Amino acid sequence: MLRIPIIILGFISLISIVQAADNMVVIRSNATPDFSEGQLLDSTKPVNLPAEAEITVVFSSGAVLTVSGPYQGQLKAPLPDNKAEPVDVIADPLPDNKATPVDIVALSNFLTDKEHVRGTKQAPEDLWLVDVSPPKRFYCIAPSARVTLWRSENNGQNASTLLIKHKRTGEKAEIRWPAYQMTLKWPGSLTVHYGETYTVKLKNRDGSSFKKLVLYKLPNSLPTKSHKVVWMVGRGCIPQANMLLASLR
Repeated sequence: MLRIPIIILGFISLISIVQAADNMVVIRSNATPDFSEGQLLDSTKPVNLPAEAEITVVFSSGAVLTVSGPYQGQLKAPLPDNKAEPVDVIADPLPDNKATPVDIVALSNFLTDKEHVRGTKQAPEDLWLVDVSPPKRFYCIAPSARVTLWRSENNGQNASTLLIKHKRTGEKAEIRWPAYQMTLKWPGSLTVHYGETYTVKLKNRDGSSFKKLVLYKLPNSLPTKSHKVVWMVGRGCIPQANMLLASLR
């Protein structure tokens, strides 16, 4: 019976881990059907891009790479010093290559779920704003940001009364939202309990709307936008994840 030394087995396992960490997912492409959004690619296999074709991929490291054709060869994650090879790519290198890998399978599933990638009408331009209109429930907040509420122009023509209530404790705050003002800071008298449910009621002379709202605070430990997208998808912050994903270049 052939026995392989443990040190060799360990080395083989390490190679497998490194290779897996270099796999990637296509997040943007004009080269369909050969390369489609959500497609998983193996970094050990060469890519063949014709002229005028372009794809953007996210590696499990979190690094982002945009490749323009004509191009043939393997794709490698950009180097931290931004001296990535080959030279005809636009790269966003990973600042800390020891960070937890991005779950590219989860990102792939998100991109191929057409229900998730549909556009949202009258969405706020700032991805960290919390839309008070139904039906979206889950919103993520930047690590150092204060919660800021948003309403569309259609709902902002008149002064409104905003009532927010914390479901578990019954704590609530009622504030006036002036006409023609699209944003409003979260009331200072009401504690933000991240991961817990609030009810939000907006009322003006044209009627009222009601929704349930759950807020999540992004941890400071997420090193790249790619990591943030996957984290936000896992919390249901879908419109925001779509906006952040669209900014990856």
